[in-house]
Amino acid sequence: MSKKKIFLVDDDPDFVDAVKAVVESGGYDVEVAYDGKECLEKIDKVKPDLIILDVMMPEMNGHEACKELKQDPKYSEIPIILLTAVASRVTSSTYTHRDMLESNAEDYIPKPVEPEVLLARIKDWI
Repeated sequence: MSKKKIFLVDDDPDFVDAVKAVVESGGYDVEVAYDGKECLEKIDKVKPDLIILDVMMPEMNGHEACKELKQDPKYSEIPIILLTAVASRVTSSTYTHRDMLESNAEDYIPKPVEPEVLLARIKDWI
């Protein structure tokens, strides 16, 4: 049986390295993109079983990328977990809780996240 593939999308290279190591330790293959636009450009090649998506990113934020993916029948069934620090900054940013709901992501995890919590949530969805 082949490993499940996780598509990790975040603009912070250090955070990507840390999360990638955690996810790989759980037995998953990990592909990476650094913003929502790159995610959409690479998704056909990646063919992920699940997407972990940051919200605050350049080019195209995570809400926009999530909405596009969920509106496309080719990708709408791929579970998306928003992994972001936005919740703690809702009052000081342009992002709102409504954005979270309207993105149609399956799950939301605030940063920082403990490795075992992240792996458990991934397992919940695939």
